[in-house]
Amino acid sequence: MNTYEEAAAGSPAGPLAALAAHGPRYRLGLGAPPDGEPGWLAADRLLDPHGSELSHLLDTEYQGSGHRTAHAAALTLIAVYAGRVTAAAVLHWALTGRVLDVRPENVLLRPDPGHGIAGVRLRTFRTLDVAPDGGAETLQQVVLARHLLPLADALRERTRAGLRQLRGGVAHGCATALGASRADPALLARRWAAFLDGAPGGLAALGDVVTVTRRDGSPRLVHLRRTCCLFYTSAEAVRCASCCLTSRDERIAAYEARP
Repeated sequence: MNTYEEAAAGSPAGPLAALAAHGPRYRLGLGAPPDGEPGWLAADRLLDPHGSELSHLLDTEYQGSGHRTAHAAALTLIAVYAGRVTAAAVLHWALTGRVLDVRPENVLLRPDPGHGIAGVRLRTFRTLDVAPDGGAETLQQVVLARHLLPLADALRERTRAGLRQLRGGVAHGCATALGASRADPALLARRWAAFLDGAPGGLAALGDVVTVTRRDGSPRLVHLRRTCCLFYTSAEAVRCASCCLTSRDERIAAYEARP
């Protein structure tokens, strides 16, 4: 059992602390939100394309990012959502083989008024029984089939954003979860390939992962997109690091220049 697995064993405090150690985007709360902290949304209510919850989440991203169009806000939103709301489950599975229950009915989230998702909570902490393939199929069902792909469909119906671009954001958000770990990038790449094998949504065709060497000499797995989230049309007017509008060599060089 490695250090991460030791930390992730036992009570919910172990896995939650182990995930939070990777950075803020992997921090999960547990149970009902604290009193006096408004703005939390039930993730399952977001799957209604005409519901007030999806309207609120989309409008918050639209206003916070300063996007010009609703469909651009939807493309940015799905990428940051996948990279925050379900990212902890992807990383936890990659490192332990266990699948956290992030089915939408078990997840609460709070939009960030500036950009993205400010907080994520699980109603109940539990891991799910995994299929004989080591959990990849279970993770596909929980993260993709039950959660992210239906959300992409809802955003498509609501804003007319392109489904391929929305699914590209799903792929990117899931893949970037692996970039937080200091584990062997070759291992993480194998786990990513296992996750993509037979996955719904055609995610395998929407980007690929490569290993880069950071300035401090450590290797890191990064994802290179084949779709655009249109974040360059936001008020920030910058391309994301993985933007497909930037050449592959430039993206790799930019990642390698990071600490």
